[in-house]
Amino acid sequence: MENSSEKRQYERHASRTVLDLYRHDNQDLAFPARLNNYSRGGMCLETSEEMDVGQHVYIKIRNYDPRSGGFEKYDKYTGYVRWSDELGTSYPGGQYGYGIEYSEAVTY
Repeated sequence: MENSSEKRQYERHASRTVLDLYRHDNQDLAFPARLNNYSRGGMCLETSEEMDVGQHVYIKIRNYDPRSGGFEKYDKYTGYVRWSDELGTSYPGGQYGYGIEYSEAVTY
């Protein structure tokens, strides 16, 4: 059986950064989210907000520091939901995991 990490185009980096997640068509309403990992192509995050695959999203780092490297190098990202997973935790309404593909190229 082939290891799934061997299929990945970019190396993943673990992170627990706290984010604000917005639906691209409503940037007035933020949903709390937590980053699990990121790469040059996208990120994996968790939130209690239910979204659809293909949805355009806007992501902002809560404690952005312009001197940071890695993921915190940028204060915001835009992308599309590429996959979702219902995590089924004890949060009211549930907790979801999402794979977000960046709209624009990112370099770290």
